[in-house]
Amino acid sequence: MAKIYLIRHCESEGNACRRAQAQTDALVTRRGYEQNEMLRRRFDGIPIDALYSSDAFRSIMTLTPISRERHLPIKIRISLREITTGIWEDCAWGNIAKDYPSEYKVWTETPWITTAPGATTFQQAADRVIFCLRRIASEIGDGTALVVSHSCSIKASLCVMMNKSLTEVAKVGHGENTSVSLLEIDPDGTIHVAYTNDDSHLPQRLHRTWNGVAGSDINMVTEPWIPEQQTDILLSLAKAEHQERGAFFDRNAYLACARQKSAQCPGSIAITYLKNEPVGFVRWGENAELPDDTGVLERYYVIPRLQGRGYGEQLLGYAAHEMRYAGKRTIAVRQECSTEERRSLGRFPFHEMNGHPEYAELELFTPPCPYPILA
Repeated sequence: MAKIYLIRHCESEGNACRRAQAQTDALVTRRGYEQNEMLRRRFDGIPIDALYSSDAFRSIMTLTPISRERHLPIKIRISLREITTGIWEDCAWGNIAKDYPSEYKVWTETPWITTAPGATTFQQAADRVIFCLRRIASEIGDGTALVVSHSCSIKASLCVMMNKSLTEVAKVGHGENTSVSLLEIDPDGTIHVAYTNDDSHLPQRLHRTWNGVAGSDINMVTEPWIPEQQTDILLSLAKAEHQERGAFFDRNAYLACARQKSAQCPGSIAITYLKNEPVGFVRWGENAELPDDTGVLERYYVIPRLQGRGYGEQLLGYAAHEMRYAGKRTIAVRQECSTEERRSLGRFPFHEMNGHPEYAELELFTPPCPYPILA
């Protein structure tokens, strides 16, 4: 009998920034790297014969500490990938709810029959993952393997393996990042689920702020600033941000600069809304003293009642998305920033920029998969 520990990947950019990064590759957060170390400790003293992962960076990183310690290669199987969310990939959940209201309603209420354009169904994901798990079981025989996959693919598979209807996926859930489910698979392919979504290796500080399918109460809509319609909104938010920093606010000079920036690079200034209320803004651009492929996150702000609660990361996610599509490979931010910016930026492994100590930087793209990619 094969023993398989089915593991959800560590916390990543999509989790922290509230974006639909299903098959889109995403950065790993500081919390994610800490979760991976806790996962390594969980398996201290437990024999492990093989490691398997999807080809996503966040999944590979989840197993990397164990791989290094045990000197075991990570075997990549694309069948362990997440579902695809179609044209929603790398979109903010708040924008998805606004732009695709009927499809998003299906996603939140009956996700097993998702109607997002181009998306795969939960049943398709479950069939794919279970096929892969049985193949892994045949490869390891009576051995033990750690297998890392993704939230929707895991919970859909668990439903099927436990002979539950996919209508029960919300009850089965996907647990915390790096949560573990234990499967025992007989030589004939019969799967026994010993337990699901165990996160006992994680201290409370490494649990996610939001879990499960989050509703409209936390998902912000962030869209490029439209000068003709949103000038007063931007100026009001910018004035509040200046006052918070104790800085002088010159309305006319700020507006002139904003108009010029927006004309040169549409999307470089954006307003964010929560439940139709304007609650913040983000501004990014370039600096001639920095490399051409570096985007500068100049400022982002959310109103005081939202600060310290994970909302700032959604603005960071917007800026990272826009910079990637503008051809930037690195995001830079000044070391001197607001308390809220410092908190949300601290979710990611920024480091001092070489030659420019006044800036911290972060690579926007994950490295290529270092292992052979097999089905």
